[in-house]
Amino acid sequence: MALCALMVFTPEGAQAHGGDERPLTQIPPAPRGTDGAKAEDLLRELATRPAAAQRVVAEPIEHARRALARAHGARAAGDQTHAHQLHGLALEWAETARDLLRAAEAEKTMQDAAQQAREVTTKLERARVLLAETQARLARATTELERVEAAAREASQAAAASEAARIEASRKGNAKAGTTGKAGGPKGATKQGAAGKETSKPAAKGGGR
Repeated sequence: MALCALMVFTPEGAQAHGGDERPLTQIPPAPRGTDGAKAEDLLRELATRPAAAQRVVAEPIEHARRALARAHGARAAGDQTHAHQLHGLALEWAETARDLLRAAEAEKTMQDAAQQAREVTTKLERARVLLAETQARLARATTELERVEAAAREASQAAAASEAARIEASRKGNAKAGTTGKAGGPKGATKQGAAGKETSKPAAKGGGR
């Protein structure tokens, strides 16, 4: 109820005191320790924020400034009661601006974190796909290497078997040739001796005649 009465009173009081016609920079500071002084401290703090942040809270800041201007008009007119109420209203608007800015910053932080999470998820998915492709290529390369090694072993074994067969055939050929040479020597000598004997026999007969 007090707030409603204040809101109804504010325009009339402001017009009566001319408070809403003067910029805040031209208004003397509120007495220290009052809600008006606290509101001014908050407004000075908000003024140090980036321009983009100030645009987010421009409306509550403007309401706080107007309330301070009206409070000054009420104090100048000797209306301390409404000056106190207007200082309280200015503090509420200043705190609203501060809380709104904090909420906007928290939302921005959450959005940035969500964006980073999406980027990390995308990179992770790409890494998984790349890993799967790499593993598939490695499996194909391993299979091909095993095939080549098996073919090389088979070729080596075939070459070794062929060389062994050639050596064995050569050894058998040499052994057969040696056996044939030994057997042919005595038989030839025997045949030659027999032929000599047969030749000498007719010669002996002829001489007897």
